[in-house]
Amino acid sequence: MQCHLCQAQEVRLFIRETRDDLPYRVIRCQACGVIQTWEQHAALSPDYRSLPPEEVDEARVWCQYQHKLPAFAQWEGNVDRHGLLPPGPLLDVGCGTGGFLRHAAQLGWESYGFDASLAQVEFARRFCPNARQATCVAEYRGALNAPLPLMHMITLWDVLEHIRQPGSLLTGLRDLLHPEGLLFISVPNGGALPWKKGVYRILGRPFSVDPWEHVFYYTRAALATHLATWGFRVVASGSVVCYPRPWSWFEMMRRTGFRLLDHLPDISPQIYVLARKME
Repeated sequence: MQCHLCQAQEVRLFIRETRDDLPYRVIRCQACGVIQTWEQHAALSPDYRSLPPEEVDEARVWCQYQHKLPAFAQWEGNVDRHGLLPPGPLLDVGCGTGGFLRHAAQLGWESYGFDASLAQVEFARRFCPNARQATCVAEYRGALNAPLPLMHMITLWDVLEHIRQPGSLLTGLRDLLHPEGLLFISVPNGGALPWKKGVYRILGRPFSVDPWEHVFYYTRAALATHLATWGFRVVASGSVVCYPRPWSWFEMMRRTGFRLLDHLPDISPQIYVLARKME
């Protein structure tokens, strides 16, 4: 076995899982630090693209909008600190039901978005007429059938961990980004998985990395390294604030953990990076 991203052969088994009689070995690259699924049985997340319209319910919409409002507010603060351009064209990759597009439009951004799920895109078009079903920039151009402006901002909220060929996607996004624009990525932190695995074992709860869905778990350092390979320079990174869920004993522990780890982004549950494209 070797790393799917850096091709290093120094890898170690992290966990084994099985689903629908398909085996999944999750490995950790000792060279770049990315925890990843070795057996990628599907080209796209299998439970996602074929999502039926009836499953685009209130709970799903809440998870992609109200659930993430604290993180959206954190994003606003980061843009104020690091942005060089005023609100303008914004592309949300993996826009889902359009929660972030709705939020961005309220702040004056000109919203664009694409997603692999047709059912979710159809819902998103209520708030963003430019939302289309697509999996890359080329597909999106064809589906939109209109010229695309250079984007002042490109966002990927909880998307990059699902992408089997991230270099191809990011290269296409780089060409669409304004020279002074920003790329924003939020992902679950690969640096948190070892301790989370131990905590779940202590609590007697089942632990899974959902390897049929999440094929890469990046660390902050790995994101910076691979983004440089794909033509981007990281200008800021850190911990993402907690996405709050309904109150429970476990949720109380979860929120406390997020708050305690807020200043330790290398092991916090969720991380972000802001990057500019290299010239």
